[in-house]
Amino acid sequence: MSDPYGYSQPAERPKTLTYAVYGMWLGGLLSILSTVFLLTMDTTEMKTLMVTEMEKQPTYDPSVLDAREMADVFVPILQIGGTVFGLITLGLWIWMAIMNGKGRNWARVTGTVFGGLSLAGSLSSLGNLAGNAALGGAALPTSAAGTVLAVVGPLLVVAILVLLWVRPSSAYFSAVGAARQRQRAGYYAG
Repeated sequence: MSDPYGYSQPAERPKTLTYAVYGMWLGGLLSILSTVFLLTMDTTEMKTLMVTEMEKQPTYDPSVLDAREMADVFVPILQIGGTVFGLITLGLWIWMAIMNGKGRNWARVTGTVFGGLSLAGSLSSLGNLAGNAALGGAALPTSAAGTVLAVVGPLLVVAILVLLWVRPSSAYFSAVGAARQRQRAGYYAG
């Protein structure tokens, strides 16, 4: 295998890394599904829930802020922002899949940072849902598929991170890095 810059891969990619790359492509697919679910959510239910929650606040003053108008403005912003975030997430999944598949150690480190941030966000979201449920608060409406994605996503991230850092994958990243160093040294010496 070679890349467009003339660096050849020193060894066959291990199955652990191949599975991690497949997982990244699956993560990209999940980000598409999450975005589709966000766009197809029942906005009427979302707006009603937001209005109800705003009106329950002790500091809510309808003469200053109309809860219905606020919900009418906020829900489309939430959907547009979620769509943009979903597209960025898709791009990051694809970029990490390609570069990790090529054995670039910087991509493994970057993917690990992205994975850690993703896990922190997922745990925070799950904590908010659990806290709201325990305290009788409201949560945004979600479908069964959305709930499944909320659980599958973090599990996929953990599996990918483990596969990126197990011994066969680490040996491959080291071998690719060493081969690139040797080829660069030969290029600069010649």
